Amino acid sequence: MSIKPHIFGLKVKQDAEAFEELYKSNYRLAYKYCLRLVKTPSVCEDIVQDVFAYIWKNREVIHIQKSFTSYLLKACHNACVNYFNKERNKQDYIQKSLKKGLYTEDGYSIIYEEEIRSILKDLIEELPDQCRKVFILSREKGLKYKEIAKQLNISPKTVEAQIYRALKYIKQRLKS
Repeated sequence: MSIKPHIFGLKVKQDAEAFEELYKSNYRLAYKYCLRLVKTPSVCEDIVQDVFAYIWKNREVIHIQKSFTSYLLKACHNACVNYFNKERNKQDYIQKSLKKGLYTEDGYSIIYEEEIRSILKDLIEELPDQCRKVFILSREKGLKYKEIAKQLNISPKTVEAQIYRALKYIKQRLKS
């Protein structure tokens, strides 16, 4: 399958070879252009990759009026504008959700946090009785090992072992 000469202004070649040539000769220019607009290198890389992916995917229907460089820079410009619009919409959504009480200040979903708390609560309930008591006194009540040991009439080493046991169990269960 060959590229039509009027699409990219190149000699007729296999699509992949022509695209690779276009990519290599224009990536740096497109990246620098995006970087002037977006200022974040990783975002610019993604934008440029997406633009080239779009060009590759639509290579049979793209008709360049001027030069490929002009087309590429305009496509990058439009992709940067789309990026800014998405970011603004995301921030607007978070702000509205904050007002409704669905997100915390740092952007975490309160619903997600509640789900995690519920899972942890269930896992803590699955712990053996002594282990559960020690863990709750340590993590939820904030007591020190010596205080827990005195309250439950056990040694601080036993408290340490029970905390280790509880954490190991919870981690294993969360992985599965």
